[in-house]
Amino acid sequence: MARLSERSGVLVGQIYRDFANKEAIVAALVEHDLDEFLAGDALCAARCTSDRTMVRGWIAHFIACNDLNDTRLISEIMAEANRNQRIAEIFDAMDDRLRGQLVRALKIIVPQATDPARIARLAESILIMAGGMCQRRLMNARCTDPEVLKMLMAFIDSEIAAIERDHR
Repeated sequence: MARLSERSGVLVGQIYRDFANKEAIVAALVEHDLDEFLAGDALCAARCTSDRTMVRGWIAHFIACNDLNDTRLISEIMAEANRNQRIAEIFDAMDDRLRGQLVRALKIIVPQATDPARIARLAESILIMAGGMCQRRLMNARCTDPEVLKMLMAFIDSEIAAIERDHR
Protein backbone atom coordinates (compact mmCIF):
# COMPACT_ATOMS: atom_id res chain seq x y z
CA MET A 1 0.00 0.00 0.00
CA ALA A 2 2.90 2.32 0.76
CA ARG A 3 4.35 1.73 -2.70
CA LEU A 4 0.95 2.31 -4.31
CA SER A 5 0.58 5.51 -2.32
CA GLU A 6 4.05 6.67 -3.35
CA ARG A 7 3.52 5.93 -7.05
CA SER A 8 0.01 7.38 -7.21
CA GLY A 9 0.68 10.41 -5.04
CA VAL A 10 -2.40 9.56 -2.98
CA LEU A 11 -2.10 9.19 0.78
CA VAL A 12 -2.61 5.67 2.17
CA GLY A 13 -5.54 6.88 4.29
CA GLN A 14 -7.27 8.30 1.23
CA ILE A 15 -6.76 5.02 -0.64
CA TYR A 16 -8.48 3.15 2.20
CA ARG A 17 -11.34 5.69 2.17
CA ASP A 18 -11.83 5.17 -1.57
CA PHE A 19 -11.39 1.38 -1.60
CA ALA A 20 -12.59 -1.23 0.88
CA ASN A 21 -9.47 -3.39 0.48
CA LYS A 22 -6.64 -4.37 -1.86
CA GLU A 23 -8.95 -6.57 -3.91
CA ALA A 24 -11.17 -3.54 -4.59
CA ILE A 25 -8.10 -1.65 -5.85
CA VAL A 26 -7.15 -4.52 -8.16
CA ALA A 27 -10.77 -4.70 -9.39
CA ALA A 28 -10.82 -0.96 -10.13
CA LEU A 29 -7.52 -1.20 -12.04
CA VAL A 30 -8.75 -4.16 -14.07
CA GLU A 31 -12.05 -2.45 -14.84
CA HIS A 32 -10.19 0.67 -15.97
CA ASP A 33 -7.78 -1.30 -18.16
CA LEU A 34 -10.57 -3.31 -19.78
CA ASP A 35 -12.66 -0.18 -20.36
CA GLU A 36 -9.67 1.50 -21.95
CA PHE A 37 -9.10 -1.57 -24.12
CA LEU A 38 -12.68 -1.37 -25.44
CA ALA A 39 -13.46 2.35 -25.37
CA GLY A 40 -10.80 3.73 -27.67
CA ASP A 41 -11.63 1.00 -30.03
CA ALA A 42 -11.89 1.44 -33.78
CA LEU A 43 -14.90 -0.89 -33.73
CA CYS A 44 -16.93 1.84 -32.04
CA ALA A 45 -15.93 4.27 -34.78
CA ALA A 46 -16.71 1.75 -37.51
CA ARG A 47 -20.12 1.05 -35.99
CA CYS A 48 -20.90 4.75 -35.65
CA THR A 49 -20.21 5.36 -39.33
CA SER A 50 -21.87 2.09 -40.45
CA ASP A 51 -18.87 1.52 -42.70
CA ARG A 52 -18.83 -2.17 -43.69
CA THR A 53 -15.22 -2.03 -44.91
CA MET A 54 -14.09 -0.42 -41.67
CA VAL A 55 -15.93 -3.05 -39.60
CA ARG A 56 -14.35 -5.87 -41.62
CA GLY A 57 -10.93 -4.22 -41.22
CA TRP A 58 -11.44 -4.03 -37.47
CA ILE A 59 -12.34 -7.73 -37.35
CA ALA A 60 -9.15 -8.61 -39.27
CA HIS A 61 -7.09 -6.41 -36.93
CA PHE A 62 -8.78 -7.91 -33.86
CA ILE A 63 -8.12 -11.48 -35.02
CA ALA A 64 -4.49 -10.70 -35.97
CA CYS A 65 -3.82 -9.75 -32.35
CA ASN A 66 -0.74 -7.73 -33.30
CA ASP A 67 -0.70 -5.51 -30.19
CA LEU A 68 1.37 -7.67 -27.89
CA ASN A 69 1.05 -5.22 -24.97
CA ASP A 70 -2.76 -5.47 -25.03
CA THR A 71 -2.47 -9.24 -25.40
CA ARG A 72 -0.23 -9.51 -22.35
CA LEU A 73 -2.52 -7.24 -20.33
CA ILE A 74 -5.61 -9.27 -21.21
CA SER A 75 -3.84 -12.55 -20.44
CA GLU A 76 -2.79 -11.21 -17.02
CA ILE A 77 -6.37 -10.16 -16.32
CA MET A 78 -7.63 -13.59 -17.41
CA ALA A 79 -5.14 -15.29 -15.11
CA GLU A 80 -6.26 -13.09 -12.22
CA ALA A 81 -9.90 -13.83 -13.11
CA ASN A 82 -9.21 -17.51 -12.44
CA ARG A 83 -8.08 -16.65 -8.91
CA ASN A 84 -10.42 -13.79 -8.04
CA GLN A 85 -14.21 -13.92 -8.35
CA ARG A 86 -14.60 -10.12 -8.56
CA ILE A 87 -12.09 -9.92 -11.42
CA ALA A 88 -13.89 -12.83 -13.12
CA GLU A 89 -17.16 -10.87 -12.93
CA ILE A 90 -15.51 -7.78 -14.42
CA PHE A 91 -13.92 -9.84 -17.19
CA ASP A 92 -17.22 -11.60 -17.94
CA ALA A 93 -18.96 -8.22 -18.22
CA MET A 94 -16.24 -7.00 -20.60
CA ASP A 95 -16.54 -10.19 -22.65
CA ASP A 96 -20.31 -9.71 -22.90
CA ARG A 97 -19.79 -6.08 -23.92
CA LEU A 98 -17.29 -7.04 -26.62
CA ARG A 99 -19.58 -9.81 -27.89
CA GLY A 100 -22.45 -7.29 -28.06
CA GLN A 101 -20.28 -4.84 -30.00
CA LEU A 102 -19.33 -7.59 -32.44
CA VAL A 103 -22.97 -8.58 -32.96
CA ARG A 104 -23.91 -4.94 -33.64
CA ALA A 105 -20.95 -4.62 -36.03
CA LEU A 106 -21.92 -7.79 -37.90
CA LYS A 107 -25.44 -6.41 -38.28
CA ILE A 108 -23.86 -3.45 -40.09
CA ILE A 109 -22.15 -5.85 -42.50
CA VAL A 110 -25.30 -7.95 -42.94
CA PRO A 111 -28.18 -5.59 -42.12
CA GLN A 112 -30.80 -7.89 -43.62
CA ALA A 113 -29.91 -10.80 -41.29
CA THR A 114 -32.96 -12.02 -39.39
CA ASP A 115 -31.42 -14.90 -37.43
CA PRO A 116 -29.87 -13.36 -34.30
CA ALA A 117 -28.53 -16.75 -33.16
CA ARG A 118 -26.50 -17.13 -36.36
CA ILE A 119 -24.99 -13.65 -35.98
CA ALA A 120 -24.23 -14.46 -32.32
CA ARG A 121 -22.46 -17.69 -33.37
CA LEU A 122 -20.35 -15.80 -35.89
CA ALA A 123 -19.46 -13.22 -33.22
CA GLU A 124 -18.47 -16.06 -30.87
CA SER A 125 -16.38 -17.63 -33.65
CA ILE A 126 -14.54 -14.33 -34.09
CA LEU A 127 -13.88 -14.14 -30.34
CA ILE A 128 -12.55 -17.70 -30.36
CA MET A 129 -10.27 -16.98 -33.34
CA ALA A 130 -8.93 -13.84 -31.68
CA GLY A 131 -8.41 -15.66 -28.39
CA GLY A 132 -6.53 -18.47 -30.10
CA MET A 133 -4.41 -16.02 -32.06
CA CYS A 134 -3.60 -14.10 -28.89
CA GLN A 135 -2.56 -17.33 -27.19
CA ARG A 136 -0.29 -18.14 -30.14
CA ARG A 137 1.20 -14.63 -29.99
CA LEU A 138 2.00 -15.03 -26.30
CA MET A 139 3.72 -18.33 -26.96
CA ASN A 140 5.47 -17.12 -30.11
CA ALA A 141 5.91 -13.34 -30.37
CA ARG A 142 6.12 -13.27 -34.17
CA CYS A 143 3.39 -11.48 -36.09
CA THR A 144 0.57 -13.44 -37.62
CA ASP A 145 1.34 -15.01 -40.99
CA PRO A 146 -0.71 -12.93 -43.45
CA GLU A 147 -1.83 -16.12 -45.23
CA VAL A 148 -3.25 -17.52 -42.00
CA LEU A 149 -5.12 -14.28 -41.38
CA LYS A 150 -6.46 -14.41 -44.97
CA MET A 151 -7.70 -17.93 -44.30
CA LEU A 152 -9.50 -16.89 -41.12
CA MET A 153 -11.04 -13.87 -42.84
CA ALA A 154 -12.13 -16.12 -45.74
CA PHE A 155 -14.08 -18.21 -43.22
CA ILE A 156 -15.74 -15.09 -41.80
CA ASP A 157 -16.47 -13.77 -45.29
CA SER A 158 -18.00 -17.11 -46.31
CA GLU A 159 -20.24 -17.05 -43.23
CA ILE A 160 -21.30 -13.47 -43.98
CA ALA A 161 -22.01 -14.45 -47.61
CA ALA A 162 -24.08 -17.42 -46.43
CA ILE A 163 -26.10 -15.17 -44.11
CA GLU A 164 -26.65 -12.76 -47.01
CA ARG A 165 -27.78 -15.60 -49.32
CA ASP A 166 -30.17 -16.94 -46.69
CA HIS A 167 -31.88 -13.56 -46.39
CA ARG A 168 -32.37 -12.60 -50.02
